Amino acid sequence: MSQWNKLTDIFGCNTHGDVIPECAADNICIAWPSVIEGIKKQFPCQSGLNALDFGCGGGLFCKKLYKMGFNVTGYDNSEELAKKAQENTPTDVTISGSLTEIEQMGKYDLITSIMVFQFIDDISSTIDDIISLLKPGGMVIYAVFNPKFIRDNLNSDVFTKVPENGKVYMELKKGIKIPFNNRKDSDYRYIFEKKNYKEVYIDYPKFTEEFLKKYNMPFSTKYSEYLIQAFWK
Repeated sequence: MSQWNKLTDIFGCNTHGDVIPECAADNICIAWPSVIEGIKKQFPCQSGLNALDFGCGGGLFCKKLYKMGFNVTGYDNSEELAKKAQENTPTDVTISGSLTEIEQMGKYDLITSIMVFQFIDDISSTIDDIISLLKPGGMVIYAVFNPKFIRDNLNSDVFTKVPENGKVYMELKKGIKIPFNNRKDSDYRYIFEKKNYKEVYIDYPKFTEEFLKKYNMPFSTKYSEYLIQAFWK
């Protein structure tokens, strides 16, 4: 958790009007539109539905869900990021660093998770915890790294693989290396289908020419950075 607290300046950034912070540009401009498309396919009307953003970071996607009409709760176990999320979101959005507290709040129509699952080792147990919070007919949608993107960018300034332990690490800030799991869509599909959930959305959103003209990425953009998947029961 302390590592994520040290990255608050990156993941706790906020948007100001129409200005998108560079620290979140690829997320907001490339991943978000695909996630939102998946949400709207399942929920054409979002007003009044309950949504939980699991691993909400600085709360930017909580704010987006709120603007779409959801009743929003955000969860993050990094104390500093949870504080940032409270600063960055409307007062009607609930932010909590306690999963126990989240569980006591009731059930959700939608659970989102943006760039979180790959950093969790025991992902099957975590998915169990998450789907226990869903209402009947609820959906989970998430964004994670695309394995092809990671393989194409190994040994770059951002992503490295340590031969001794086979772990892949992300280093967005000098000296802070965070290990993650480079799972494929089939790995997640296997977990969800074992729990009787059906895949209802999958996408690998590509970098657009417009985006690449505006933002300089510190890695190869040959492949989509993101895998977006949604499951419903």
